[in-house]
This record gives sequence, C-alpha cells and structure tokens, in this order.
Amino acid sequence: MRMLLLIAGLLCFTAGVSPLQAQELSRDEKREWKRKAKDFKRNPAALKDLVEEKDRYKREAQELSSQINELEVEKTNRRSRIAQLERELTRLQNSLAETQSALDRAESSEGPQSPPRPVTSDDMSGIVFRVQIGAFSELGMPADLDGEGDNMDIEEEGGMQKIIIGKFRDIDRADMVRSYMQKIGIPDAWVVAYQDGARVPVESVVPGYGQ
Repeated sequence: MRMLLLIAGLLCFTAGVSPLQAQELSRDEKREWKRKAKDFKRNPAALKDLVEEKDRYKREAQELSSQINELEVEKTNRRSRIAQLERELTRLQNSLAETQSALDRAESSEGPQSPPRPVTSDDMSGIVFRVQIGAFSELGMPADLDGEGDNMDIEEEGGMQKIIIGKFRDIDRADMVRSYMQKIGIPDAWVVAYQDGARVPVESVVPGYGQ
C-alpha cells in the first residue's frame, strides 16, 4: 500500500500536479510527502529508479491485459467452434435417423432399391464394412458427443476425428447405405473396411472394389 501511495504521489509530482490537488491529505501525509520531495531533490537517482520502476509495472500491466484479451478471444473462438460441431453432430444424427427410418421401411418392404438395415452388434470380428460420413481436424469434436447405442462412432486417427455409422458383413449393403447418405446430402460418404476390429483398405478384402 505504501508503494502504491508513493507511485501515486510520484505521478502527480511528475505531471506537475500537487498531491493536494490529486487527493485530500492528512497533516501527517503532507509532512511525509514534503520530506520525500526533499529526498528526491537531494537524490535524483532515486527518483529516476522510481520512475523506471513505475514504467516497468505499467508495461507489465499492459502485457498482462493484452494476454487476457487474447485468451478471451481464444475462449470465444473455441466456444463458437464447439457450437458449430454440436450443430454438425445434430445434423449428422438427424441424417442417421432418416437413414435408420429408411432401413426400417426397407426391412419390412424388402424393396430392392432401398438401403439395407445395418448390423447393430458390437461384434467386430472378421470382416466388417462401415460408412464414414465426416472427418474433422481443427478443434475436433468433443469425445462425449459420441453417444452409446446410437449406431455412430467417433474414431481418432492421424490427428483426425472420423464419424462412422453402420456395421455390415456384406459390402453391397454398406455401399447402398453410402449411396443413400450421398443422396440425402452427405456427398463425402464412403465405405471403409475392418478386419478383426482394425481398419484396412477396402481393396485388401474386396479386390477390385470401386473399379
């Protein structure tokens, strides 16, 4: 507190404004500041050190203020990105729900042009085909948005978060879902393959696929 009063008095002194103009001082404070003024007059080096210290504190305060502003901007950007990812997730979940509805109708009608019903089992043994409908790298999707039992998973690989849906033993059925997802507005949907739970190139398990 004493240092703050000293700096305040110095600011008034160097600005040509007396401490009496800056604030009301008690009689003891007046005597104290008169004594300090005499000390500074006899020892200008001490005054110089105090001014430099005040300038250093001012620069540090400005730097801290700038850092706080940068952190606030970053926090706002992160919140905006998370909100965007949540909206994207909602859109994808709605698309998945539409696909599931179409699969249910296909199961009951057995229409040859409708997409097939996916396997919902957690069994990933052997060869399994799935459909990837999205991938994100910058400020990836929070892992807790991957719900249980919703037939959709988030995989992390090579700095990317990949959104995968469905499980199929037959690649033709997976390919029909890929085609259906593209028709409802997800043009980058594509079939991916797994062997005993490990992701492998589709061509390694289905030679000539895509040719």
